[in-house]
Amino acid sequence: MTKRSASFQPRLAACLAAAGFFFAMPALAQTRLPPPAEYGAADARQDRIEELQQQLTEATAENERLQFEINQRDREIQRLRNMVGELAGVNQQLGTQEPTDSAPPPGGAAPPNTPRADAGPAPSGLNAAQQANTGTLGTIPAGAAPAAAPPPTADELYARAQSYLAAGHYPDAETAFADFLDRYPNVVQTPNARFWYAFTLLARNNYADAASSFAAYLQRTPQGPRAPEAQVRLGMALAGMAHDGENDAAELRQACGAFSSLARSYPNAPRNVRDLAAREARAANCPT
Repeated sequence: MTKRSASFQPRLAACLAAAGFFFAMPALAQTRLPPPAEYGAADARQDRIEELQQQLTEATAENERLQFEINQRDREIQRLRNMVGELAGVNQQLGTQEPTDSAPPPGGAAPPNTPRADAGPAPSGLNAAQQANTGTLGTIPAGAAPAAAPPPTADELYARAQSYLAAGHYPDAETAFADFLDRYPNVVQTPNARFWYAFTLLARNNYADAASSFAAYLQRTPQGPRAPEAQVRLGMALAGMAHDGENDAAELRQACGAFSSLARSYPNAPRNVRDLAAREARAANCPT
C-alpha cells in the first residue's frame, strides 16, 4: 500500500463519519416532531382543562352561597334559643305575681258556691250543692234586654296577655297586648304592654312592625325600666330587616349603631342586656 492510499483512508473515514452525522440529524429531528393528530389531542386537552376550571369556579361559588345560608340558619337557630331562654326569665318574672284566679270576681260577686240572697226554700231531695245553687226566677219587664257584661278591666286584660306570653303562645299574646293598648292607652301597665307587644312581634319574625313598636316605646318612655333592652331589641329587629329586605346595608348600619350606643345611652344597663347587645352585634358581624 502506498503512502497516498494510507493517508486517504483516514480522510475517507472522516468524510463518511461526517456524512453519516449529517444524514442522521434530519432523521433525528423528524422523529421528535409529533404527528399532526397529536396537535388536535393537545387542543382537546386544553379545552377539557378550561372546562374543569370553569366547573371548579362554579362549584366554589355555590359552596360559598351554601355556607352563607348555613351561617344565616345558625344565626336564626341561636336567636330562637336565646328567645327560649329569655322566655324562661319572663315566666319567672310573671310567676312572682298573684295568680289571676285568686282575685275576687269583678263587682264583688259572691263565690259560686255561696247561697244567693234570693234563694227560697230548697226543694226536698236535693243535695247540699244543689240546694246552695237553687234560687227563684225573677221577672224581666217586657222589651227589656239583659244587662251587658262589664268590659274587662285593665288588670284583667294585662294578666290575660301575660299568661299567653308566659305559655309561649305568641300569636295570642300579640292579640291580647294589642287589645290592651287599644282599650287602655294611658294606664300604669301601658308602657310594659307596649314593650311586650313589640317583643311578641320580634319573636314571630315580624321585624318591621317590631322595629316600629320598640321605637315607639323608646320615644314615649326613653328612661323606662325596659328602655335599654328595648334599644337592643330594636337593633335585633333592624338586623332582621337587613337580612330580609333590600336596604340591607343601611338597616344593618342602624342595627349596629343601636348595639354600640347602648353603653353611651344607658351606662347603667343590666349585665344581661349588655351581654345580649354584644352577642347580637357579633351575630350581625358589626365592626368592633
